[in-house]
Amino acid sequence: MKVDCSNTLPEFIIEGFSNPGPENEGYLKVFGPQWAEMIGWTKQKFFEKIEQTNINLVIQEVMQEMEKRFSMDNFIKQLDDSEIVFHAIHNMDYGRDGDEEPADHDYVASILAKYPDKFFGFAGFNPHKGVKSLKVVRKALTEQGYKAVVLPPYEHGLPANDRRYYPLYALCEELDVPIWIHTSINYFKNTSLYIDHPSNLEQPLTDFKNLKIIAGHGGWPWVNDMVGMLLKYENLYVDTSAFRPKYVAEKNTGWDMYMYYADRMLQDKILFATDWLTMGIPLSEVVKEVENWPLRDSVRSKYYWENANRLFKLNLS
Repeated sequence: MKVDCSNTLPEFIIEGFSNPGPENEGYLKVFGPQWAEMIGWTKQKFFEKIEQTNINLVIQEVMQEMEKRFSMDNFIKQLDDSEIVFHAIHNMDYGRDGDEEPADHDYVASILAKYPDKFFGFAGFNPHKGVKSLKVVRKALTEQGYKAVVLPPYEHGLPANDRRYYPLYALCEELDVPIWIHTSINYFKNTSLYIDHPSNLEQPLTDFKNLKIIAGHGGWPWVNDMVGMLLKYENLYVDTSAFRPKYVAEKNTGWDMYMYYADRMLQDKILFATDWLTMGIPLSEVVKEVENWPLRDSVRSKYYWENANRLFKLNLS
């Protein structure tokens, strides 16, 4: 039994990268070859195509084919085959101004209602939309069945300790719901590498004593700093989504300290999470790689579902 704490619906990934903006070029170069392999191309074919034409047009072609392969029925079958009992739907609210409409939380709410025993929702917040966004999040959490909130600071151009996030933190503390915060490298050309550094979580954790934060993507490349934060702050959790598990377990990739403490002092703070579609790797392959992690059976159970069950109040047994 497993709970995937960092993911979304395939259609959101496909929609998001079908017409990517120029700021996403770094992400296209990192993940594009893997997406191409998922539709039967070779990496060589992908790179040959982007030499011949605009990378955005190549990605559009890839996403059109992926759309055919990831119908909801096929998607749920993949989840069942990998024993994923709950799968996160991260509904990010992107953008660096308040002009766009909030993310469509009503649509995700309809998915949650249709599949109550398969998905759990993360409501997206955008600080540039202020109270308007906060009302959307409150409704999602109190009326629409969402279990958590999700933030991408690099997308907002603000570090997690910016006071414009504080109304959201207060709401999450009030409602006792966790908040997933992107805490790792970003590939935006005009955005600081350090905007998602783990240290930016310290002030919110200090100011909101009961706020539960999930450091998404494990803090890489600042893993040692991430482990220090996890050891110090009781309400801080972590996942390693968007990084292939085989590399997380491999020495000298920057994850050594995480793997050592995951099986020891951090065993109650680690969460199974994949972002498998973002990586362009079949879910079954991600699970196979995790199975090779050097975790004791008792810790593996906590990692796969027990910690998430407690954190998100999923009532699994």
